[in-house]
Amino acid sequence: MKEEYTDYEEFKNELKKLKVMAVPAEESEQWEIENDEAAEWWIDKNNEELTEIRGYKQRLRDKIQQLQTKLEKEEEKEQRIVENRDYYLQKYFNEVDDKLKHKTKTQEKYRLASGTIVKKYPKAKYKPSDKLTTWASENSPDYVETVKKLKWGDLKKQTELVGDKVIYKPTGEVLPLDVEYSDERFEFKEE
Repeated sequence: MKEEYTDYEEFKNELKKLKVMAVPAEESEQWEIENDEAAEWWIDKNNEELTEIRGYKQRLRDKIQQLQTKLEKEEEKEQRIVENRDYYLQKYFNEVDDKLKHKTKTQEKYRLASGTIVKKYPKAKYKPSDKLTTWASENSPDYVETVKKLKWGDLKKQTELVGDKVIYKPTGEVLPLDVEYSDERFEFKEE
């Protein structure tokens, strides 16, 4: 078979001679693979298109990477500017008379014409641990809750799926459980 055809009719006739594929007379007709040669041709044809698409996708990824690098440089530049600005504003804020600052329980503010400098006080972050849970269980049980959790992995071993019903094998009971099926999948794995 030739690698390139200038005429579609010539291409269809060559395929018919080789019985590689059933070429539809009308585009509305269904094309089907009729033999191994046709299947191999179909794989090769699709692989050519996939190679082109994958190459284009790689070029797009390369362009995205270039733009991502530029974006990261701009973000670093922006961060340096913000840090520099905030450093000098903090230094100035510390020199401003406390009488001119508005203070609350959590922060201090000083208003300028173009914005407000805010100093937020540190916040305590609590990190409860197992030791605290144990202590509360013994000393203040009202502050401890018990959470029930299904051991699905263990229970599933004792079930059987019959149609869309889940049966608990030891008793034969139908369990109150909804069953959803994933879509059937078909794939071609290249060797």
